[in-house]
Amino acid sequence: ATINGVEVLNEAFFNEFTLRLTQSASSVVEELARRGVLAGVPASRLWPGEVTLDNLLIVAATELTTKADCDALATGLEEVLK
Repeated sequence: ATINGVEVLNEAFFNEFTLRLTQSASSVVEELARRGVLAGVPASRLWPGEVTLDNLLIVAATELTTKADCDALATGLEEVLK
């Protein structure tokens, strides 16, 4: 929530949450994948053609997600959303 260009949409969550980005979630996911970071699933992939979802990114974390994983995602988002 402290990253410029990112808004957390969920007030509470179990292991998934949705982010609103200032750019297309698909393009952000593609760029982060090139950097070796699996960022999540663009909501538009689940609901094709629904343009209001283009900037929404669904992120999941489990007990196997490490602090390093979270840090890599945060750093990657900061760099890509500049």
